[in-house]
Amino acid sequence: MSRIGRVLAGACAAVLLAGCAAVPVKRYYTLNYVPAPLEDRLRPGAYPFVVRVRDLAIEDAYARPQIVYRKSAFELEYYFYRVWAVKPSRMISDLIHKHLVSSGLVSSVVRRFDEGTRPQFELGGTIEAIEEYDSDQLWFAHLALHLWMTRLSDGAVVYSRRFDFRKPVMANQPELVVKEMSMILEHTLNQLMHDLDAVFARETGMEPAQRPGPDADSTTDAPELWR
Repeated sequence: MSRIGRVLAGACAAVLLAGCAAVPVKRYYTLNYVPAPLEDRLRPGAYPFVVRVRDLAIEDAYARPQIVYRKSAFELEYYFYRVWAVKPSRMISDLIHKHLVSSGLVSSVVRRFDEGTRPQFELGGTIEAIEEYDSDQLWFAHLALHLWMTRLSDGAVVYSRRFDFRKPVMANQPELVVKEMSMILEHTLNQLMHDLDAVFARETGMEPAQRPGPDADSTTDAPELWR
């Protein structure tokens, strides 16, 4: 075989080998849990309100399909083959809606304004962080939300609270990070339901159910991550 032939044969073999190399598979993730109904209510029935849950806003750095991870406070990175199955703003908003419905706090929960539907309150907010943090020894799930509720009759903000939790994962795997994010969100929304119970009670002149809030230690803040 001539030299040119050998070069061409080698090039063809290289192409074939490259074609046989494993191609990374894109993996899709979603936050998920089953909300439990509120228990130990001292009053029968729900508050006589309709609440609209609007899509949350989201900080620009997280408004993309790729899951965010970071190793410092000053640099963000994005997984290429690990992405959210649903936009984070829509995903979390849908879970808030699902959780509020399951809680049984109010008579109706809607996502859109329709004819004949007149919500008295609108629940919204901003996703301030949804990310994986990789330290030298541990990975952490980090979720930060600012949630508020507006009384639509006069535009008054009747509730506003920031939630910011970080929780370590058992092993350095993105799937476990998403699982811990789901647990953080469940804890956050359980606390939100407890808070809204007090808000609705105030709006109706009733006493809120004497029900303890979620265990403060059920979600663990990480130590100072940004050192």
